[in-house]
Amino acid sequence: MNFSKNLKAFLNVLPLKELSGQQIFLAIAAHCVGGDTSREINVTDVRRCWPKALVRKSYNPTYYSRAQQDGWVDPVRQGIFLVNDDGLQHLTDISSLGKGVASPSNGQLYIFEKKSTHSFDKFLRGIFAKTKTKVFVADSWVDETIFDNVLDSIPKVVDIKLIYGQKRGTFDSRVVRFKKEYSKFISKKYSDLHDRFLIIDDIGYILGPSIKDAASNSPALVVGLSKKDSAVLTKFFQSLWAKAK
Repeated sequence: MNFSKNLKAFLNVLPLKELSGQQIFLAIAAHCVGGDTSREINVTDVRRCWPKALVRKSYNPTYYSRAQQDGWVDPVRQGIFLVNDDGLQHLTDISSLGKGVASPSNGQLYIFEKKSTHSFDKFLRGIFAKTKTKVFVADSWVDETIFDNVLDSIPKVVDIKLIYGQKRGTFDSRVVRFKKEYSKFISKKYSDLHDRFLIIDDIGYILGPSIKDAASNSPALVVGLSKKDSAVLTKFFQSLWAKAK
């Protein structure tokens, strides 16, 4: 990210309408320190720089505590904190796709060519990072890579539910470690699961391949659903969740 831009230009690369107060707090703080994780900043500096007219919401002191809960800033002493590496990575994730990605039109199609695994992961990290309430994931095959490649971009206060058909590698041990920080993460197994799909807040996405090897040896497709179809998909996920163990 280009921290040399003025604050307005810097914030305008982000999907401001879709961001929570703590995400905006993080962005302003990161801009104030120029992306330097060793530079201390006072919460009053963020409040002073808060552009209400641009972000369309007033500053709230709870944004600081929520940013701490999500693991993006580290308090040093009363009112003084540091933006950490996780915070900078989160900003990169939410800025990577620009505006409007979290609200696709009916039937919006995303195509990832063969060998574009990084672009696929970056796409998922972008929409995951903008989540406000819930992430539901249904994937027929999972392994330990799902945590570091995509799931750790989700804010820690968000409910995460994962249904999988089969697992490989060190998935079980990584679940234990992941839940230590992401306490709202739950996974269940449903052996008859074949299809792959996501629900991020109220928007559903149909995936062609499993997340772990998407766009690796073959092209990968992702289709964003309308809100009506997303609601149907959410009910379907909930029915699978009730059957899963």
